[in-house]
Amino acid sequence: MRNHSEVTRRYLKRLITYPLLLLAGVVLLVEEALWRLSAVLAFIGKLPVLRAIEAAVRGVSPYSALALFGLPAVCLAPVKLLALYWLAGGHPVLGIGTILTAKIAGTALVARLFQLTQPQLLSIGWFCWIYERVLRLRAAAYAQWTNSVPGRWWRRTRERNRHWIRLRWDAIRTRWRARRRETRVL
Repeated sequence: MRNHSEVTRRYLKRLITYPLLLLAGVVLLVEEALWRLSAVLAFIGKLPVLRAIEAAVRGVSPYSALALFGLPAVCLAPVKLLALYWLAGGHPVLGIGTILTAKIAGTALVARLFQLTQPQLLSIGWFCWIYERVLRLRAAAYAQWTNSVPGRWWRRTRERNRHWIRLRWDAIRTRWRARRRETRVL
């Protein structure tokens, strides 16, 4: 006969596992989307003024590159304090919007800084060790998500709707281009 505490533990594990996997999937999805914003910053970085700044960032020493990661946090701290002020002042939409915007901008900036300084950062032994562990943890979380019931459901739904989404996007783009051509003719 099984121990009552073992049965309870298994039940709680089953009860908690799927919501946590769903949460992990959402976190992975959001972080991937935010990291992809670094492509926007890379595009903006092609401007002549910013190209010089990016070249200077690429040339910094390893520990200077590490210090650069504190820059977004320091720059965005006053913005987050302003958001808290707005929240306390009864402006929840403004406060939450500011916090979300700061999070998105900060993550995109950190992602771009990492892309520019990755060789220098990985030359620091302990940083490289942590980086490898984080990548392994991320891969394990992604594998767990992929093999879970919510993950399989998400993939099936995404595949089923991919064609529909593509068709909708193509229709919107075609209408937009047609309207643009009409305004050029006038």
